[in-house]
Amino acid sequence: MTDNHQYETPAAGTLDWDEPLNRNFERIDTDVEIRDTDTNRSNYVAKTGAKFLATDTGDVYIGEGGSWNRLGTIGSSGSGGSETVDGTDLMSLLLEGYVVALGRNLSSPQTVDPTETDTPIQDALDVLAANGGGSVRLPTGVVEETGPIRPYEETRILGLGVEISKVSITDRSADGIRFDRDAGADRVALDGFALNGPAGTGATGVAIHHTNRDTQDLHVGRLLFWGWNNSVYRVDEGVGPFQCRHDQLTIYECDAGDEDGLFEFRSWYGPANWFGTIAAYPGATVSGQNTTVFFSRGGTQTVDYLTMGGSAGVAVDQTWDSVVEFGHVHWEPTTNPTNPPAIVRLRGHGTGVVGAVKHVTGTADNVYELGYDSYNGRGPARKILGPYIELGQEAAISSNVVNLAYPADPAAPSFYQGAPADVSVTHDQGNTGGLRALGTAGTGF
Repeated sequence: MTDNHQYETPAAGTLDWDEPLNRNFERIDTDVEIRDTDTNRSNYVAKTGAKFLATDTGDVYIGEGGSWNRLGTIGSSGSGGSETVDGTDLMSLLLEGYVVALGRNLSSPQTVDPTETDTPIQDALDVLAANGGGSVRLPTGVVEETGPIRPYEETRILGLGVEISKVSITDRSADGIRFDRDAGADRVALDGFALNGPAGTGATGVAIHHTNRDTQDLHVGRLLFWGWNNSVYRVDEGVGPFQCRHDQLTIYECDAGDEDGLFEFRSWYGPANWFGTIAAYPGATVSGQNTTVFFSRGGTQTVDYLTMGGSAGVAVDQTWDSVVEFGHVHWEPTTNPTNPPAIVRLRGHGTGVVGAVKHVTGTADNVYELGYDSYNGRGPARKILGPYIELGQEAAISSNVVNLAYPADPAAPSFYQGAPADVSVTHDQGNTGGLRALGTAGTGF
């Protein structure tokens, strides 16, 4: 079909049908094909050679040339605009509180009543696993689940929004969403809901936990985490998720003070993992400690924007051979029990790139620390430190912008985009020239 953007709304033609015209349609490609899900009309079209046309508003017409007849709107039933699947009003089911499974091999949506099971979301995922994969749709309100929720490959868990659809894990020791299947769980999607932990004063499981196999092509859209006294995202040693995309993650009142970080990449491999925006506002009421936000030992992680408040201590802690890149780090803590040694700690031999650090509130000893990594016994190398931006009287650095705590490797030099006066050398092993301050075109330390 030619590009439908060329068409104005067609004039109504005439077709002699004995049934109502407003029915459901499936959009295959707005520029290629609109398929009528009613088998009788599909047969009619096949026999007569008539064509479908979709306009920008989603209206669908059938006809050819100058004679068009409006059939309805894609995704609508009658004039109500409610999403329907195989004639079932999906939104009505979600408003009534049902978890709904939509499977590739299911003839109609399957519902799970959360009042009749302790594992409604897992039950729906099990239905999908037996029917070729598909989507679990979350209703409005809170769905309680003992946990953990264990996705299968080619499945999705989709809510109506983080303030509308909420999953509450009730077993204090259970993870929220756990990737541990022996067969793997590739091409999973999570989007549009809050994942709440048990909160309280005791330890909890991990909100999203990779414990087995190397999950591939995970897509996380917009999620909110609340009430986890642990990490919210952990990759265990020996596990390497790769090609995973995370659009926007928000964390409130989670306390990972005793752990390596809210985000923990403990493994030494796993390429091409991307995060858009991470907004973290941890609390310290359980551990009494600052929470490190992002910890990485290995693999590759890119974060476009990392912003934080609450008891956020170290924003980024890189060790060993991990490769990390942060476009912008915004540090604005409000309730820190102690001053962290640095906002960004880059240790070990892996490449570390930070575009800029903006500092609004709180006190840290340094902005950047380049140090020795005892895990692999190597000093800092391949670091690029962006400019430091201090805003307001509530932001303070007690020592200096950059602390070179161990000699930088001259064979794999590091660079700071600032003045030499911003750099303090706290080790006593001599000047290697492995760190260059670019404020005077490359002064070596």
